[in-house]
Amino acid sequence: MTEDAAPTHLRACCRNVIRVLEKVGVDTPELDARLMISDALGFKGAAYFIEPDRLLSEQELNEIAQRLTRRMAGEPVSRILGVRSFWKHDFGLGEHTLDPRPDSETLIETALELLEAQAAQASDSGSELSILDLGTGSGALLISLLLELPHARGMGVDISPQALQIASKNAWKLRCADRVEFREGDWLDVFEEGEERFDLVICNPPYIPAEQIDGLAPEVAKFDPRLALDGGEKGLDPYQKIIPQLSKVLKSRGLAVFEIGEGQEQAVSELFLQAGYKPAGTPDGRFRDLAGWIRCLAFRAEKEDCHQD
Repeated sequence: MTEDAAPTHLRACCRNVIRVLEKVGVDTPELDARLMISDALGFKGAAYFIEPDRLLSEQELNEIAQRLTRRMAGEPVSRILGVRSFWKHDFGLGEHTLDPRPDSETLIETALELLEAQAAQASDSGSELSILDLGTGSGALLISLLLELPHARGMGVDISPQALQIASKNAWKLRCADRVEFREGDWLDVFEEGEERFDLVICNPPYIPAEQIDGLAPEVAKFDPRLALDGGEKGLDPYQKIIPQLSKVLKSRGLAVFEIGEGQEQAVSELFLQAGYKPAGTPDGRFRDLAGWIRCLAFRAEKEDCHQD
């Protein structure tokens, strides 16, 4: 694990792990070291900071070394720990789920903002909301919304049964399993015409052009499931399949909030406009993440103008 003799005290071990991570160019070596060591030792809360002189056993050192080796190979800390903090909660991950990034929280902010504005204008604002999450993965988007909206119910659809198992576990862990259903299938093919309709459809589909995937950062290219990244030749295949079918599941005045890749806003907006949807929330339905990139689009299922000020 180290260049020197193996450390036996927590303080020395921490310094050594940080030094190794710095040497391989990890951006946040102190944070990564703390998270991995705390996980290896079963620490909760502030124990990492309280016990610097703790003597580490050979087994504990081996547990730390295993995590360090994986991190040195480029594996994200979230995958090493099997959990990712997203919005306000921790979500379990697996090899068949996308690792949700903070940029995707823009979808949560946008959906909540638009739903709040819609409720303020509606006479039946106390009615139960229904949410559909397409390509739910770990369930991070859907469950985050359900926890913000205690009167809402949701459904998550994913083609991967392994991903759905993880999403279901997350729903149970975060105590909203009684308000969510998961269904296995390929996007909207799991629905019959008029079978069920939703107030909100949220989606973070694969949108990376296939030929660009291998050039992504190793944390993404090597460890996120390709199925969750590959958007076809131009990165638009999922949008081209989903958007023309949205009328099967979206209520009148229902909202669609979709994440997009860099530079895709025009092409995806045109798909919504061609299908008869109108921008919601802004004149063009575009919303930026904290870095200033256009991260998601919001459109509404109605003919009349629905722009919010």
